[in-house]
Amino acid sequence: GMSLRTLSDVLQGLHYAHELADFDGSPLGVVHRDVTPHNVFVTYDGQVKVVDFGIAKAMNSSHETRTGMLKGKVGYMAPEQARGERVDRRADIFSVGVMLWEAAVGKRLWKGLNEVQILHQLLAGEIPSPRSMRPDISSQLEAIIMKAVASDRERRHATALELQGELEDLMDSGNERAT
Repeated sequence: GMSLRTLSDVLQGLHYAHELADFDGSPLGVVHRDVTPHNVFVTYDGQVKVVDFGIAKAMNSSHETRTGMLKGKVGYMAPEQARGERVDRRADIFSVGVMLWEAAVGKRLWKGLNEVQILHQLLAGEIPSPRSMRPDISSQLEAIIMKAVASDRERRHATALELQGELEDLMDSGNERAT
């Protein structure tokens, strides 16, 4: 329950960043590109903060990452980011999906693999279902996670708010409510 609450709050913060607009109301298209457990802080009073927007990028940014340079942690990287394609908010949703997978299963998704092996499996779309690792995970939670980590970004949640809503519904329907 606490993991779901924390990640729901992460999604709220990401949605805020994704929706940022400039002074005339034009969307900036901010994408964090490095959403990982290391960049989620829980304060002493329980507030959840998404930090380190150091490699974040606005969609209208003219500064491009050099060819051959991967920015971000491979274990949480969306397939399109790993391929060097242009990313949008759904790359951050993929990263949160990996964190959801790890929270549900209780271990790292790519444990024991080196970065090359991770990239191979990631680009091949070989992400194991959470229930294959822990059969007691609800089918509803598994469906949410697998949608968030879909290899095809068109099949992922469209926004962080959409994923957050599904998590909130899950928490409301069971014994996973935490504050």
